[in-house]
Amino acid sequence: MTYSAAAILPFLIPLGLVLFSTIRQQSSIQRIPGPPPSSWLLGNMLQLFLPPYGYYDDIWRKAYGTVYRFQGCFGRDRLMVSDPLALQHILNSGEFEFAPIFDTLFRWLFGERNMAVLKGKEHRNLRTAWNAAFTAGAVRQYQPILEKVAQGISEKLDASDSPAIDICPLLSSATVSSTTEVVFGCAVDDLGAEFVESNSNIMASSATQSSAQILVDEFGGLLPSWLFRRTIYLPTKASQALRTHVELASREGWRLVREKMDAVKQGLDGGDDVYSMLLRPDAQTNKSLRPEDIVAQTSVMMIGGSDTTAYTLVWALVELAKNPELQDSLRAEIHGRPRTSRGDVAYDSMPLLNATIKESLRIYPVRPWTYRVATKDTFIPLSQSILSTTGERLSQIQVKKGQLVTLGFASYQKLESRWGEDSGQFKPGRWLESRVPQSDAIGPYANLLAFSGGAHACVGWRLAVLEMQVILSELLDKFTFSLPVEESIEPRYMTNLMPTNADGQKRAAFCVKRVL
Repeated sequence: MTYSAAAILPFLIPLGLVLFSTIRQQSSIQRIPGPPPSSWLLGNMLQLFLPPYGYYDDIWRKAYGTVYRFQGCFGRDRLMVSDPLALQHILNSGEFEFAPIFDTLFRWLFGERNMAVLKGKEHRNLRTAWNAAFTAGAVRQYQPILEKVAQGISEKLDASDSPAIDICPLLSSATVSSTTEVVFGCAVDDLGAEFVESNSNIMASSATQSSAQILVDEFGGLLPSWLFRRTIYLPTKASQALRTHVELASREGWRLVREKMDAVKQGLDGGDDVYSMLLRPDAQTNKSLRPEDIVAQTSVMMIGGSDTTAYTLVWALVELAKNPELQDSLRAEIHGRPRTSRGDVAYDSMPLLNATIKESLRIYPVRPWTYRVATKDTFIPLSQSILSTTGERLSQIQVKKGQLVTLGFASYQKLESRWGEDSGQFKPGRWLESRVPQSDAIGPYANLLAFSGGAHACVGWRLAVLEMQVILSELLDKFTFSLPVEESIEPRYMTNLMPTNADGQKRAAFCVKRVL
């Protein structure tokens, strides 16, 4: 998220208190090997998070292993973790939670009762209700909606006469349309124009990454949570935009929920969308789920279910454009697509299609990193022991309360020990040859962490997978994709892993031709 430095700097606590806290945290992890910082002020943050994406993370993982120590800003030690057992423990243990700054950001973006910030019984009840709306059976009924949206992309490509088409806006618009129809039961045009514009602006403003932004983010992380949360009430444009967004999401969410509740009272069919399903009197979760709990997820659904899926599709198309033979093989599978007894396309029965999607999620996780903080003094178990700087063999790592931990999803998904010596290469065949982990269940899908894991895994991951299956099938059935000579597409980390051109702007241009 983009913040105003002026909104943070007046609230900085004395640096001496920060250093005292830092020294306490360092005492338990200072024996963990890691790269030297480039500076005390910025540590290793610029190397890790600025272009070229993943370069230093790959080097450090190979040099120091699946757990290493690096420095954040102001000399604060952090852990980078890609060890599978450690990741599984952190994501599923109550001993770690979102770092305070991210907890605050989620509250700013999504309101106080969104599922990302609720804890304990409240969170479990809410997840149980929403999980029921995204089961495999529930998601299958949304297939016609997704196919209609995918056909709309084809129509726009057909209508274009440009030699190089930027696919990003088309896919982003399509995934937003899918989300609104599946979750809310309405078209984007039926939502409030202010809310749609605000959502777009919030997503655009969050797509930044710079040395100044990293520094300001770290400043915010040094403040007590209660104080940092108050900065949203400062008279700045950024703070006003966030407050307005939450208000608009709540207003639009209540409008949708009240319309569906009125339909239920009148004995009308409210529809098969997620909101209608959750509000039905006979819904298993109806007694434990209040209308305000549904309203509170409106912003989460809009932001979480749009560009993340679109970017994964872009990366799949990039790799297919680089490998015309693979693209032709996948197109042949799509042309002969199997169908169910009802006549629907059986996307799960298309092995190369699903292998391509899995490989895209593996190589290009939209969120390469996520962050947790230890809530108590504890130990992190390791699947493979590491050697400390003093020569001691460690099978677990002691961390103190307040220790920041970066979970390296992208790094985990490139581990040679799990994915093979060619783990850095895009090869869907590895999924067809059973050269992938089968039984760990680290993430909700294919032992990947592209949808995160544990209690806060993406609730709509099945919908996202089906959406990718449908859109990729539709596009490759009708078009060939190649890369223009004069343009490049490079991954850049800007909150999400985005496709960008040489100037760092979000853009993914393809030469698109109709299949004859």
